[in-house]
Formats: sequence, C-alpha cells, structure tokens
Amino acid sequence: MVPFRLTHNMVDGFGVSGYEGPFRRSCEVVTRILRFDEATLMTVLEAFLYDPAVDMVVRKTKKGAGVPKAPDNPKDVLDGIRTKIQGLFPGEGMPLSVEGQVQELIRKAVAPENLCRM
Repeated sequence: MVPFRLTHNMVDGFGVSGYEGPFRRSCEVVTRILRFDEATLMTVLEAFLYDPAVDMVVRKTKKGAGVPKAPDNPKDVLDGIRTKIQGLFPGEGMPLSVEGQVQELIRKAVAPENLCRM
C-alpha cells in the first residue's frame, strides 16, 4: 500500500519542518548514494539467490483485494529492487530524478487513502 509508514504522528515528531526539512534531504542523499552504488548493492543482494541457507521461495501468502501480488521468484524480487533504485515506478516509462522519486515516495507514504487501507 505504501512504500514506508509515515503517519501524521511520525511527521509531528520531525518538528516544525515536518517531512520537508532534514528528513527529505536525508532521503535524497540516501537515494543518490543507492543509485551511485547500485552495482555494489545488487552484487551483495544477488549472493542471497545462491545461498542454500536462505529459502526465499517458501512463504505464507495473504490474499486481499487490491493488494499487489508479491513476486514468487527471488530473481523477480531483485529486479523489483533494481527498478526502485533506478527511480522507475509501475506504469512510468522514464525514471524519475532523485528529488522526484523522493517526492513521489513521500506523497504515497502520507496519503490518507493508502494509510487507511493498511
């Protein structure tokens, strides 16, 4: 439903600037670093594909109306992570800038209709 929980109680804890101050700047810095070091991060995550101690395929699934289905294949999970790092959203052809991606994620995270559905 939301990329992360950002309820009004959490926003109140950020002080007078809300999520428009240090929180937004921190998100932009982290997103920029993730994009810059995407290859390194993906290499680390790909190790989990071949680790026999980690079973990523077996899981309990919840069925709910309007809930997007989680990928069944670990490779699909990694592809999803890669597209998120690159700033691609479902239905979008062009990747968003770092600032645009952070704006969209925060917009989805604080949207009352998304928070209510969780």
